[in-house]
Amino acid sequence: MREHLDTAIGLDDAAEELATSKRTLTRRLNEVLGKTPVEYIQDLRVERAVHLLKTSKVSVDRIAEQVGYADGVTLRTLLRRRIGKGGRELRAS
Repeated sequence: MREHLDTAIGLDDAAEELATSKRTLTRRLNEVLGKTPVEYIQDLRVERAVHLLKTSKVSVDRIAEQVGYADGVTLRTLLRRRIGKGGRELRAS
C-alpha cells in the first residue's frame, strides 16, 4: 500500500492482493490495528505527507497528489483533524 498511495486503493483490490475477502481484511485490520481499512490508508498517507512536508520544499498541493488526494485543501483538513497541525506548522517543526 505504501508504494501506491498516489492511486485509489480499493478494498476489493487490497483483499484480492492479499488473497482474502473484504470482510476478513476489514475484521483482521480492526482486530490487529483497531482501524478500518480507510483509516489505515489515511494514516499511511498522513505519515508520508508529514515526512514530505518536513523534508522537502514541494508544495502542499503537489504533496497531496503524491499521497493520493485531489487537492491541498483535503490534505490540510486531514492533517488538522488527525494531528492538529497544518502544513506551515509541520514545515517549521
